[in-house]
Amino acid sequence: MPTENDRDDYIKRMCDDQRNAYLKRSSAHFLECAVHLCVTHMSIEEAAALLEQHAALLREHG
Repeated sequence: MPTENDRDDYIKRMCDDQRNAYLKRSSAHFLECAVHLCVTHMSIEEAAALLEQHAALLREHG
């Protein structure tokens, strides 16, 4: 039979999982908005090059 601590731990893990999923979705949405803003003021090729530079930095120093 689950104890109160087990139930509390389960609820905490569930809340943490949902918060992390929300933050991940929000971050991806923010990035999409930023990309759309970039291509409003620069060419798609320029925006892609900028994103590739940042991706390379993330991979190198991530």
